[in-house]
Amino acid sequence: MIGSNFHFMLIILGYLGVLLTGFAQLLLKKGSSKQNSKLSIYLNKFTILGYFLMLVVTLLNLYVYRYLDVKYGVIFLPFTFVVVNFLSYFILKESFSKNQLLSTLIIVIGVVVFNM
Repeated sequence: MIGSNFHFMLIILGYLGVLLTGFAQLLLKKGSSKQNSKLSIYLNKFTILGYFLMLVVTLLNLYVYRYLDVKYGVIFLPFTFVVVNFLSYFILKESFSKNQLLSTLIIVIGVVVFNM
């Protein structure tokens, strides 16, 4: 059994991983758009930083799931989609369709119902 402070820290680290994944996805999208060649897609600073963040998130998740029950992954993973949608809307100024809004709402409701 882990202490409550350590447990809380692990949950915070899990949500940090979700947020970092969202930013990594944005960086990868920015790195892949408007490039002249296929090689420049992989070798620009946005793509490299995006992949580096994904590596950091992978290591962070390995640490978190070493101590935290896997049932929390069911919470963290769906919120990644929610975070990517909102970051794309606010940072990249992408439009938010009704289907995206509905699917985001369904994800949030599903996580809430699952944890009742």
